[in-house]
Amino acid sequence: MFRPQTLIETKSTLLSVIIFALVAALSIPVILPHIFQQYELFHILLHISGIGFASFLTIVAAMAYHKVKTRRLLFTAVAFGTFILSEVFDLIDAAWQSKYYFWSFSSSEVAHLIMFFTLLMFALSVFRRD
Repeated sequence: MFRPQTLIETKSTLLSVIIFALVAALSIPVILPHIFQQYELFHILLHISGIGFASFLTIVAAMAYHKVKTRRLLFTAVAFGTFILSEVFDLIDAAWQSKYYFWSFSSSEVAHLIMFFTLLMFALSVFRRD
């Protein structure tokens, strides 16, 4: 009998579900327009895999935080979550270069600012004394 809870019990199944769902969701709007541009497609797939692995690590860190409740794990989960956001902005920049600006910043600059926040969260989780 299938139970939805079994999808998150084994980490390999969870990773497979996340990657499959991500590729399925992004195949038409992001992957399909660049299917014949080989190097651009590899660059886009690199960012999609970064989003997938960061999503997996965010879920695992959030589940660990739910069990242990330490601030270190909370900062680690937030860091992986902000890495997802940074990869999304990098994916926007890779797929649609120079088309999307957020205020006066390009999506690449926004991704770099979010990446700095990610490093700050990792530093807080490493140097925190719990």
